[in-house]
Formats: sequence, structure tokens, C-alpha cells
Amino acid sequence: MAIGTITILDELQLNDDGETLYKVSFAGDTAQPAGGVLEADVMTKLTAAIKTAAGVATDANVRGVRTMQIRDIIPGDCGQYMPTWSGAKMKVLDGGSGTRAEATGNLSGTTFKLSFVCA
Repeated sequence: MAIGTITILDELQLNDDGETLYKVSFAGDTAQPAGGVLEADVMTKLTAAIKTAAGVATDANVRGVRTMQIRDIIPGDCGQYMPTWSGAKMKVLDGGSGTRAEATGNLSGTTFKLSFVCA
């Protein structure tokens, strides 16, 4: 997995059940894997971004970063691509192909702006 560093653009508490919406931005993968990027790999980058946004954290518990799961992706400005969340993986579909086939290959020239719904 080689998606770029995730930057948190905004954070919104959705409800009392602990669901949070993270609006983010990141560069695409240099070699988007067929079948998608595993949740654990996306969470590593997302957790690092949350810590950075919280103001330097070495202990996740001190900064309020908890173990969480991604529930869904809400696409934003992603060029011709449409990220989706399925089976604990982030997949990218190519809307420019007319068939919405899974995009594989070098997507590093695309900046993805989307939202992760996490719980």
C-alpha cells in the first residue's frame, strides 16, 4: 500500500454512538493494488493524520485516538475516480472508463478528497 500521507481537512462528530466523519485529502497510490487497499493499511495512515491534527501524539490514548473501523467512504473531489468501501478494503473505480472498472496502476497523479465515516 502506498497511498500518500493523509491530511485531515475537517472532523465532525456524527452522533452519540461515536461515529465520526473525517474529511481528508491524499495522493493516490503509485501502484493501486487489484482488489483494493486493506483497511489496516488505510487506518495506519488515517490514525497518523488524526494524531498530527490533534497536535503531536506519541500515545494514542492520551490524544483520544481510539481503535476504530471505517464504516464507509463518501467520495468528494477525486477526478475521474470513485473510491468505494467494500469488504474492509478501499477500492477505486475508474469513472472515465465508462464501465466503472476497478482502477489499478499508478494513481499518484490524482489527489483524492473524500470522507471516511468511522466508528
